[in-house]
Parts: sequence; C-alpha cells; structure tokens
Amino acid sequence: MTKKITITLEDNLIEELAEVAKNTGKKKTHLIREALQDYFDIQAVTKTVQDYKMGTLKTVSHEDVRSTLGL
Repeated sequence: MTKKITITLEDNLIEELAEVAKNTGKKKTHLIREALQDYFDIQAVTKTVQDYKMGTLKTVSHEDVRSTLGL
C-alpha cells in the first residue's frame, strides 16, 4: 500500500533529482523512495554498531549457529 505525501525541497535538490532521474531513466518518486530506504538501512546498521560497542547487542557464536542449523 502506498500513500501520497507532499515535501518541500531546496531548488538545488530538485535540480539534482531531475538530473539523476533523466540520466537513470527512473522516476523521481522511485529515486526518493530508494534514498529514504538507504537512509533507514544506514541508520539501522549504525544503531547495531553502537549497540555492539556499548555491549548491549546480544551476539551468537558461530558454534551456536552451526548447531542450531544442524551443521
């Protein structure tokens, strides 16, 4: 399911978006969707790394993974 939203962007971003859309043959909406998904993915990875560094991330040993998978 998709929903429509309205955003306001600086002129330089709109121009760059239009240029990338033209060069790639992708719709501007598709490029914005990809950019947002990339941003969310990066944020998730950054949080995981921070959790690992703080010692709050539960880790699993290779041996436990192999055992669980029956390898």
